[in-house]
Amino acid sequence: MFRRLTNALRRLWLRPAKSSPPDRQSLPGGTEPTAAAPRRSRASVAEEASPPVRTSRPRRPAARIVAHGTAPHTSSRKSRRTSAATATRFYDLHDDFRAPGRWEPGDPLDLEDKEVGDVWMFTAGRPVDPPGPLHIPNELKLTPLDFSLAGAGLTPVVHPRVAAVFARLAPEDVQLIPVDIEGQPEPYFLLVATRLIRCVDEAACLEVHRYGPGDGLPARVGQYRSVRGLRIDPAQVGRARVFRPWGWPVTLVVSEVVKEALEKEGVTGARFTPVTETRH
Repeated sequence: MFRRLTNALRRLWLRPAKSSPPDRQSLPGGTEPTAAAPRRSRASVAEEASPPVRTSRPRRPAARIVAHGTAPHTSSRKSRRTSAATATRFYDLHDDFRAPGRWEPGDPLDLEDKEVGDVWMFTAGRPVDPPGPLHIPNELKLTPLDFSLAGAGLTPVVHPRVAAVFARLAPEDVQLIPVDIEGQPEPYFLLVATRLIRCVDEAACLEVHRYGPGDGLPARVGQYRSVRGLRIDPAQVGRARVFRPWGWPVTLVVSEVVKEALEKEGVTGARFTPVTETRH
């Protein structure tokens, strides 16, 4: 498994620039709290001298004046708290290496047993042209998991039950391509995320390195060379439920709605890591 990941990272280094097309940006994403006055105990209040009795007519409470056409001021801190509470949570969906009896599928092949196009074509965050009949060898005759990452391209391969979840919850975000697996009576599917969104929250990530002019890959300058502790800004995602982050498309991101539906189905082989929490 680690050899396969090493090969994937090596290919990611050499990945052509066309695998990272322009991103689709959506909806764009206070004051410091003031210290409260210390509370006085009943004893301290009792020790204070009683105020003189006022005989004059009590003053009316001051009326708050709001200019016509404007709304009363609301706490920006409260609005930020409400926004954070209602923000959609997202997760990195990846292969569960701990799953017992897991198989390791290779890259999808055509009828002539050749790899189809660019190894990254299914994980570039864009739709692909139908490549024709595909298959994945299964020489050890192991039972495929419901969710797997195939070959050096880390292409998601899913059981029909999993494909049905994505087709129902994120029809505009995915492309499902049938693929035959040796020894399996029903076709599985390649899961292609068709959205690439610029949303990496660099300040919240543990570590981020970009390609620079001296790295010898001018077409990739500005993209991510490595990302550790990925965090995204959900305000940039819009209504997408499945996508790949611009500059780091090796990661498949799904919304909490999709995550919970997959967990309800009891999907095997899938593991979720949060990418919207700010603390590590």
